Amino acid sequence: MAAVGLLSDLVNYRIPMTDGSAMHNTSAPNSMVDRTKTISNVRPANVKTSRKDKVYIKPTSEPVSSYDAKSRTDSSGFGKGNESGNGSEFFVETRERKRPVAPKSRAYSNKFVEGKLGGNKSEVFAKDIRHTKVVITRPAQARPFSSSSPIVESVSRILHHLQWGPPTEEALCKLNCTLDAYQANQILKQLQDYTVALGFFYWLKRKPGFKHDGHTYTTMVGILGRARQFAAIDKLLDQMIKDGCHPNTVTYNRIIHSYGRANYLQEAVNVFNEMRKLGCEPDRVTYCTLIDIHAKAGYLDVAIDMYQRMQAAGLSPDTFTYSVIINCLGKAGHLAAAHKLFCEMVDQGCVPNLVTYNIMIALHAKARNYQSSLQLYRDMQSAGFHPDKVTYSIVMEVLGHCGYLEEAEAVFSEMKRKNWVPDEPVYGLLVDLWGKSGNVEKAREWYRAMLSAGLCPNVPTCNSLLSAFLRVHRLRDAYDLLQSMLQLGLNPSLQTYTLLLSCCTEAQTSFDMGFCCELMTVTGHPAHNFLLSMPAPGPTGQNVRDHVGSFLDMMHSEDRESKRGLVDAVIDFFHKTGLKEEAGSVWEVAAQRNVYPDAVRRKSSSYWLINLHVMSDGTAVTALSRTLAWFRREMIEKGLCPTRIDIVTGWGRRSRVTGTSLVRQSVQELLSMFGFPFFTENGNSGCFIGCGESLNRWLLQSYVERMHLL
Repeated sequence: MAAVGLLSDLVNYRIPMTDGSAMHNTSAPNSMVDRTKTISNVRPANVKTSRKDKVYIKPTSEPVSSYDAKSRTDSSGFGKGNESGNGSEFFVETRERKRPVAPKSRAYSNKFVEGKLGGNKSEVFAKDIRHTKVVITRPAQARPFSSSSPIVESVSRILHHLQWGPPTEEALCKLNCTLDAYQANQILKQLQDYTVALGFFYWLKRKPGFKHDGHTYTTMVGILGRARQFAAIDKLLDQMIKDGCHPNTVTYNRIIHSYGRANYLQEAVNVFNEMRKLGCEPDRVTYCTLIDIHAKAGYLDVAIDMYQRMQAAGLSPDTFTYSVIINCLGKAGHLAAAHKLFCEMVDQGCVPNLVTYNIMIALHAKARNYQSSLQLYRDMQSAGFHPDKVTYSIVMEVLGHCGYLEEAEAVFSEMKRKNWVPDEPVYGLLVDLWGKSGNVEKAREWYRAMLSAGLCPNVPTCNSLLSAFLRVHRLRDAYDLLQSMLQLGLNPSLQTYTLLLSCCTEAQTSFDMGFCCELMTVTGHPAHNFLLSMPAPGPTGQNVRDHVGSFLDMMHSEDRESKRGLVDAVIDFFHKTGLKEEAGSVWEVAAQRNVYPDAVRRKSSSYWLINLHVMSDGTAVTALSRTLAWFRREMIEKGLCPTRIDIVTGWGRRSRVTGTSLVRQSVQELLSMFGFPFFTENGNSGCFIGCGESLNRWLLQSYVERMHLL
């Protein structure tokens, strides 16, 4: 294991570094954090926030079958504003409450789902939102939660200050009070520690005269779900039924949501099927939850199909549902369809809210339609909506990507003037924008401004600054930043490790590689042990595949983008250090686990698309080689011959200018080396096409199976 052995040797100092300077001087004056200042002095800002939780879903008129891991898998999120209509975050709210439904009883149109969900783009965008009449209604104010009784406050105080155990039970007994199920539910809602909540729940259950009801059981299910204690949930449900409290739709929604948050989609689907089998009808929240979890996991076709099934079940969309589907369509790359649905939503009399506008602005921004984003921002204000923190952040990001960083800073100033207190993500955005622009000093200036505002940086912000340092090879600053993260109690994330591994791959000297290895060790992330303990591939590569599979199982709950980033960095590292057998095995597991959901897609029965544009060049070459080998095996074993294969390289993830893509260059060199019969069409130099008999003859060549090794 040359490269992995090299990493291990460097970490253990078995290879001398070319630079004799010490790297462990932890008292360096240019540290990111003043080390004379105690961590306890870093306080969070008094920021306006709205309660939010992610939600998830997937329904059907018939039982939903398991999803094959090989099938398909973008992480998407969207939000719901607070009750005043000002605050919003891009996450689905989990409170089971009735939402206002648009005043329409007839079936809603599915005309936005045409062909490939596209439609004529010019027609879709021709309808300017400024000419759409939007009626704004003031939402009802949510009733503030109240403990309502001194006994509830007393019990809550005890449970907040003690771990569950005999002393806690003794303290509760000394109160000499009687609780009913309503009061118990109020107390449970205030508990965050599931062990305390569960102990209190069962303590009540043993009390003579006390009986839990459906509300207390459902609240306890939600608490266990947040803690991912699924075995405890199963046990609780059995007891719930024995007590004569049958789970209702809200109970099942909580369970589906919990499985979705943990990325256990099939389990969420199983709960959905079970509730229907028991005669418990899914509601709009159920469907929206399933839609959202499948969209976030990359099963966008499934999510859109669930929307259609929801309509077939007679549940007409409201603002919330429309926002979910608009976001889903946009994340799937169908921006025109998302925009068209937005206009249809208004036509149907369903009033867009601030969250809907934020979603549309963000989708256009992600598609780099920056002018459209800014126009929507102006349209939103014309409709009477005032920007919230999310809106300001999106607009700042749009301006930054357009190169108007000073204007983005002006929006930051306006945000403060409008009494929105900037939080860590807002400062982090400016750190990220300046870092990506190449102005590392400006990025560090905003990082320090965040500290001066009394805010503790979060891990994504630190990653943004770390990326800026690594991009210009300021490894000493990167080391100091990592040490500062640890001092602040921040655990380096999967993205942190990915940044360092990518830097290690691109290192030009053994000293730089050794320094990067030391930084990777400092993170303490499990990914480092995964890489160092990579076994030899053996004759079939199964050792590597098993090792990678076990690691991905351990990283199951990480978001797909982070997992994809690490897998990309690992394959690129192996490819460029000569471990191409290992690189191929890692790719095969990643493809099977749907880490790259859109990499290989069937456009018709025998027309395929291989999409490489989100990969680094080493990963792209490996992915293409192993995918073409898969086509060869399908032809030999099953007689399935592709009539056309499109290989999309785009501009490449690291490319800035059309035609200079490292991915495109590497792919073209590989195809030319092996005589792949490709051509380009319509002036699209980033897409290589093979088709017909010449393609099939080429795929049958024996070297196709091993081309990733050359």
